[in-house]
Amino acid sequence: MKECSDQELIDRLSRGENPALNELMARYKHRVFAFIRRYVGDEDIAYDLLQETFTKLYFSAGTYKSEYKFSTWLFQIALNLCRDHGRKKKLVQFFSLDDEDLGFDFADKDPDPEAIAVSSQAMKHIHDAIAALPHKLKTALILFTLDDRTQEECAELLGVTAKTVETRVYRARKLLEQKLYKKR
Repeated sequence: MKECSDQELIDRLSRGENPALNELMARYKHRVFAFIRRYVGDEDIAYDLLQETFTKLYFSAGTYKSEYKFSTWLFQIALNLCRDHGRKKKLVQFFSLDDEDLGFDFADKDPDPEAIAVSSQAMKHIHDAIAALPHKLKTALILFTLDDRTQEECAELLGVTAKTVETRVYRARKLLEQKLYKKR
């Protein structure tokens, strides 16, 4: 049987021929896993992100543009997922949630179902608190803290000075602190 090119496989996958995904996975899973593993530094997380990468490939096959090299496109999917994972992790670290603050520890490797429910509830509380911030403060906070942009980059995007960005991020953090860590 003739070996298909990546382009032929992605074309077949976009037409709904699912065995094409198996072939693409066989070709790329080890290299993509190695990349993800180096990026996130955790084997278990890397396996999860590898599965997400190929799931995203499956559902996005129809959007692939043949002018780009397939492997570059696939690794870009993996990189985006790694960055998303990093942002989520950074959000947790940003708020320094631990058992003293909200009664649970995000670092717990095997949390019980109750801890998972509490953690989901806490993340929703954080998300809601960020969403409730005034637009200018929320935008500066997200760009600077979660998107890892410099104050200068944020200032350029927002059309303000770097000092204004610094002030907005500071105010956003203070408002979040008040909302999230009210004295009991």
